[in-house]
Amino acid sequence: MTTGTLEPTPSNEPLIKAAENVSNLIESFIELGVLVHDNQGTPQSNQATINKLNQLIIQLKDTNENSVKSLTDFPVPIDVISYIEDGRNPDIYTREFIEVNAKSNARLKGKMKGFKQLRDVLGDKLKQEFPGLSDNVDNIIKRTDMNDESINGN
Repeated sequence: MTTGTLEPTPSNEPLIKAAENVSNLIESFIELGVLVHDNQGTPQSNQATINKLNQLIIQLKDTNENSVKSLTDFPVPIDVISYIEDGRNPDIYTREFIEVNAKSNARLKGKMKGFKQLRDVLGDKLKQEFPGLSDNVDNIIKRTDMNDESINGN
């Protein structure tokens, strides 16, 4: 599972720029790794490595300066940062977050249906035992009816 690409909009332009900068940084680190691995120890190869390292330092500086200014409107949950620091994929956090919320929503839906059934059964029994309270019971049922089809199971 990989992170999808963003649709360019004016509101997420800084985020797209930051993603491009990080992508360029990764590419530069790979190129530096190749240069270090293939370094022959000659002055030319040493100079190429130094040039690439200086270029990488400039890229890191630019990315840091631009990101601090432009990404303050995009808060990142601490849990996502922890996932990344632990070397885990942040998409896993997103998937787990959605799964936990889906389970919680299902549990709450079940509770709401249970209380609705309890209300209806209790209301019917109260109307049978105390016919004089029928209007009050109907009023309570009407006021507590959610009128939400998703709760009713549709």
